[in-house]
Amino acid sequence: MSFKKLYIELTDKCNLNCKMCYRRSWAEKPKDMEKKVLYKIHSEVVNKKLNEIVLGGIGEPTYSPLIYDAISLFSSFNLTITTNGTLLDDKLKSLIVDNVNKIVVSIDGLEDKYKDIRGFNLKEVLENLKDIYLIKRKNNKEYPHVVIQFVASKDNIEDIFSVLDIAETVSAYQVIISNVIPQTEDYKDKILYTRYENKFFKDLFERLRIHSFRKGINLTLPNIELKTERYCNFIEEEAVVVGSDGYVYPCYRFSHTTTEYVFGRKKKVFKHSFGNILEKSLDDIYESNEYKNFRARVYNNRYPSCLDCDLVDGCDFVRTSEYDCYAIKPSCADCLWSRRFAICP
Repeated sequence: MSFKKLYIELTDKCNLNCKMCYRRSWAEKPKDMEKKVLYKIHSEVVNKKLNEIVLGGIGEPTYSPLIYDAISLFSSFNLTITTNGTLLDDKLKSLIVDNVNKIVVSIDGLEDKYKDIRGFNLKEVLENLKDIYLIKRKNNKEYPHVVIQFVASKDNIEDIFSVLDIAETVSAYQVIISNVIPQTEDYKDKILYTRYENKFFKDLFERLRIHSFRKGINLTLPNIELKTERYCNFIEEEAVVVGSDGYVYPCYRFSHTTTEYVFGRKKKVFKHSFGNILEKSLDDIYESNEYKNFRARVYNNRYPSCLDCDLVDGCDFVRTSEYDCYAIKPSCADCLWSRRFAICP
C-alpha cells in the first residue's frame, strides 16, 4: 500500500498576516522549500497514480520562488492550489488555467470585513478570479474549478450569504465553510461551534444550504455541534504532507508547532514528522512501522476523546499534543478537524 494524496508545502511564509492565521502563534523561523526537495518529491511520484496533489500548507504557495516549477512539474496530476489569491500575475493565471484542476481561494467576508481580517483589498482578489474565468472562456477550458473557502467566526458570519453571492459572480464551483481554530487568546471566544445544542447556527446553516442550492453552488459545511463520530480526512484519503522543511507529516495540524484554544482551553500542539524526504523515500517513510501504527490507531479510533471527557478540566495531558492518557504519541485526542469543525481542502 502507498499514499494516494500528496500535500506539498512550498513555503510556510506568506505575504499577508491574517488575524486568525496559525503563524500568529509560531516561534519557528519561516522557511521556503529547497529546490532539491521539490525535485526529489517529483522523482518519487512521477510514475505513481495519485488521486490528487495539493500545493498548499500553512504558507502561501504563490509566494514561493518555486511556484512556477511546481505547477509545471506536477501538471500531469490532478493538481490543486490553495491560495489567498492576492499574487496571481498574468503569467501565473495562464499557467494555472493550463495545468491546474482546482484553485481554492480564501474569502472571509465582504470588502470591509475581508480587509480587517486579511489586510488586503478584496476587489483585487475578485479581479484575479474574473481574469481566470475569462482566460478559461477564451481558451474553451473547463478547469480549473474555482472553490471559495470561508473561515467562519463571530467576526464575519454575518457576511456569509453575501460571500455565496460573490462565489456566483466569479463562477465558483464550490464554497467550503470551515470554523476558525483559535491560535490566540483574543480569538478563543469567537468560535461558532459548541459541545451541545446549537440551534441558532444549525438554522442558519440550513438557510445557507437553500441559498447555495438556488445559486447552483456546491456547499460544504462544517459541524456546528460536537458529534460522536471521528473522521480524519488525511488518514481516510491516504494522504501525506511534505513540509517546507522537507519533513513528512501526517497532517497540517502536526506540520508546525502552534498554540490552539480548544473550547477556550489553551493547548500546545507540537510538530511531529515521520522522516525527511532527503534521507528516506516517501514510500519508506509512509510504510514505516511508526507511521503505519499511527494511521491504524486514528483510522480505528483507538485514542481518547478529550472533547467530551468528564475529566478534562483536571487533566494535564490536554495541555499539549505530546502524549495522551493512553500513552500515545502524538495525541489526536483533542483534534477539532476529526470532529469536522475545521475542514481542509
